[in-house]
Amino acid sequence: MKPITVNWTINLPNESQIQKMWQELVFDVIDEEFEFINLVKDNVGGDVYFKGFKFHENEIFDWFCSRGRLDEIDFYNNFLLSDKVLKTFNNENNSEKRAFKIDKEPNFDTKDGFVIDGELAALLFHGGAYGSQYKKEPKQIKEKARLFCSQLFYEKYSYDYVRYYTSSTAWNTWFIDFIIDYTYLIVCMETRTIWILAYTDTD
Repeated sequence: MKPITVNWTINLPNESQIQKMWQELVFDVIDEEFEFINLVKDNVGGDVYFKGFKFHENEIFDWFCSRGRLDEIDFYNNFLLSDKVLKTFNNENNSEKRAFKIDKEPNFDTKDGFVIDGELAALLFHGGAYGSQYKKEPKQIKEKARLFCSQLFYEKYSYDYVRYYTSSTAWNTWFIDFIIDYTYLIVCMETRTIWILAYTDTD
């Protein structure tokens, strides 16, 4: 598959094209293990979710994704709250919780790709309501996060290769919705993959 890139020959898609895109868009669930994610799951407390979603080629989706304009196609409702994504939250960490849409709309902030490794390192370092059991030096933790970024998007932090979005609110019933709820959404252009790391905890 070709990477997600800006195609300057295509004009802004209209509403009917966007609706048709959501009817036709295909993405596959990826279950892949990473040392960093295992460290997070083993040490930060609370519940941790991690999945990848590989998107098939679609020029309308690519038009918006490549330009960082996913909000214009109601991406969070159509993707994050789709049955396919919500079902992947079920039975995470052997939990009996089930993921359903709630009244709160997904609300994500756009961030520079260069902060990804730092924010992920902070999660492993600080942990949840009761801290982290991972007691390595910050430099070592930062290196673990950097290696994870290298595995996901080859440390190509620029706008053309990776997009980064975060949320600190609950957006489905898997989240406890009390004190601590985080979602890290990493869009990797070259592999056409969106990775979701979510974390929830309470005291």
